[in-house]
Amino acid sequence: MPELKNDLDRMSYALALNMATSIRHMPVKLNYELFGESVLELLKGGAPAISQAEYREYMQKLQDALAEAEQASNADSAAALEEEKAFMEKNGKAEGVITTASGLQYQILTAGKGGERPGPKDVVRVHYEGKLLSGKVFDSSIARGEPIEFPVDQVIPGWTEALQLMEIGSKFRLFIPSKLGYGAHGAGSVIPPNATLIFEVELIGFFKN
Repeated sequence: MPELKNDLDRMSYALALNMATSIRHMPVKLNYELFGESVLELLKGGAPAISQAEYREYMQKLQDALAEAEQASNADSAAALEEEKAFMEKNGKAEGVITTASGLQYQILTAGKGGERPGPKDVVRVHYEGKLLSGKVFDSSIARGEPIEFPVDQVIPGWTEALQLMEIGSKFRLFIPSKLGYGAHGAGSVIPPNATLIFEVELIGFFKN
């Protein structure tokens, strides 16, 4: 981690962060080490290692590769929505599954007690595990052995809605359609675009924020 001593350093780092974030999310494999070395050398006035003709040729190849990756991603996203539609229609008919007006589906695995439910501004303490339709676990406070706390209105819409239906001690299984989750963008490399999410959530407690 570089030491940021002044505004010039922080501004420089901010630009580097912007570039790195954009490049890291590009769906094309690059040589990051070579890229970093080349940027530094060129910024210092070094001569280009390729001709203008090669530059145009390989920039076109990069653009073609990005376009191909986008087409593949769009096809995968459309397939994910079709899979989600079929799953939610079938799952909604399963015993004990409740479907809300928003499209959220849930099962009550353990009923809570006390009657009080958190509001949108309250901070909840929960244990949870999240899976994709494939069964792959993408996040789990249970596996980490440590519950998590957060404001009810600071998470995905499916969670915000479900938490306000829960009493302390309750445990729900949530079936969250992508529109109530991370949508068409997904979440980094962990959750793909238009992913349907399945969570088991236990409400340990909550308090006013």
